[in-house]
Amino acid sequence: MEYQDKVAMVETLAGKFSQAPIAILADYRGLTVSEITEVRNRVREADGELVVAKNTLTRLAIRDTDAAAIEPLLQGPTALAFGADDAAALAKALDGFAKDNEAFEIKGGVMEGELLDTAQIKQLASLPGRDELRAKLLALLTTPATQLVRVLQAPAQQLAQVMQARAKQQENG
Repeated sequence: MEYQDKVAMVETLAGKFSQAPIAILADYRGLTVSEITEVRNRVREADGELVVAKNTLTRLAIRDTDAAAIEPLLQGPTALAFGADDAAALAKALDGFAKDNEAFEIKGGVMEGELLDTAQIKQLASLPGRDELRAKLLALLTTPATQLVRVLQAPAQQLAQVMQARAKQQENG
């Protein structure tokens, strides 16, 4: 890699670290090309991006940033997964892949300047994703309205039943 390419890569990585609310690091040693492609696809589905970069270039990119806390994790082959919006979705994608592939090991990560260890990443993966939370919120918001409609319909329904019973009584009587 030539000097200009290295400078460009450091700038690209620095931009990703500054824009992404979460970055998760993983050891990908022992994965096949198809397995790496699979993890890239899972990360992409979680609205993220997986990048493999040299540790030296990553150290230069994180110097004097909030992401500097990950420097001790930069040992051996490291894949960097950057999340765009939903941190839980990215953590779920990587944790799910790690469960399916023993060779893939999550090292840790950084979220808004705070270092996350493997246990915290797993805990983040266990949280409901943004879409699940939206669905639950929508259900909570619509439940009172549904109950109100039922309550308002009940008197009319009861009146109709009384009228129907009275009509039957007059027919029989």
